[in-house]
Amino acid sequence: MKRNRILALALVLMLAFTVLAACSKTESGGEAAVKPIVMKLANGSALGDSRDLSLIKFAELVNEKSEGRVEVEVYSGGTLGAWRDTIEGLEPGIVQIVGESIGTLEPYSELAAIDAYPFLYRDEAHYEKVMNGEIGQDLLGTIGDQGGFVLLGPSYRGARVMTTTEKIEKVEDLEGLKLRAPGLKMYMKTWEYLGASPTPMDPSEIYTGIQQGTVQGQENPVLYSYSNAFYEVCDYLIRTNHVYSTDVIIFNKDYFNSLDADIQTILRDAATEAGQYRTQMVKDSEDEFIAKFEAEGVEVVYPDMSGFYEKMGDFGTEFPYLQELVEKIQAVE
Repeated sequence: MKRNRILALALVLMLAFTVLAACSKTESGGEAAVKPIVMKLANGSALGDSRDLSLIKFAELVNEKSEGRVEVEVYSGGTLGAWRDTIEGLEPGIVQIVGESIGTLEPYSELAAIDAYPFLYRDEAHYEKVMNGEIGQDLLGTIGDQGGFVLLGPSYRGARVMTTTEKIEKVEDLEGLKLRAPGLKMYMKTWEYLGASPTPMDPSEIYTGIQQGTVQGQENPVLYSYSNAFYEVCDYLIRTNHVYSTDVIIFNKDYFNSLDADIQTILRDAATEAGQYRTQMVKDSEDEFIAKFEAEGVEVVYPDMSGFYEKMGDFGTEFPYLQELVEKIQAVE
C-alpha cells in the first residue's frame, strides 16, 4: 500500500513537471518563446520619401532574414529628435540605428566632410564608380573607426539642387541670398564662397522658414525637396547639382559588435540590399520629380555654372586634410 502511494506521488510530480515544461513552450507548441531584439531606427526625413521607404525596406529584410529574431522599428519625420540628437543618442542606447548622410558625422571624423565637398564629381556615373569601389569602402570603414560607428548600406541621395524664391541664373544672383544650409562647416563655407548667406536650420523648420521669409531658399536632393513640398513655397528649382552625397545606416560600434555574429551578417546584408534599392529608386525617379516640380508651377533653371567654378577656385585651402582624397576621387576615370 505504501509502495502504491509512493508510485502515485511520483506520477503526480512527473505530471506537474510536464505541465510546467509545457507552459514554457509557445502556444503553437514550438520551443520556448524568445523575445526579439528590438532596435529603434531614427530618421529625420519625411514619411514616404526615398530614405524612409528604404529604411522600411531594411526593417522588413531584417525581420525576414532573422526569422523574427530582430525587429527594427522605423521612426521617420524626426519623431525621435533632430539628426544631431539621434546620432548622439546611439552611444547611450536611446536609439540603436540612425539613417543619415555621411556628412552628418563630420563632428566625429574630419573625413566625413568629403560627403558634402562641392563639385567633387563630374556626374552620377563618376560618383557611383567611386562609392561602389575601393575608395568608397575604405572611406566608410575609416569614418566608422574614427567616430566609433559601423556604417552600412550606402545609398545615393541624388544630386543636390536649390529651391528658391528668387531666380538664380548666374553665381552673382546668389549675392546675399539667405539660404538654408546644414550647420556643417563644409556646407557653410561652400555658400559663403559662392556669395550667399548660409543659415543653419533644422530640416523640420525649412518649410516654415521659407514661408515666413526667414530664408529665401534651401538646397537638398530633388526627391527630398519634393517630398517636403518645397514647391509650395519656392518659385524656382536651380539645377546646380553641386553635391552628390550618400546616406548610410549608422550603428554605435560597441553595440553592433556586441551582437551575435549571425545577427551582424543579417544586418549587413539587409543594409546592402536596402541601399541598392534606394539608389535605384532615386536614379529612376530624379527626372520624374523634376517634371513634378514643373507640374506644380515651379520654373526649373539651368544656371551658367562657369562663375560657380571660378568662385570655388581655392576652396581646397579651407580643407587641406581632404586634398589627397579629393585628388584620388577626381582622378577616377
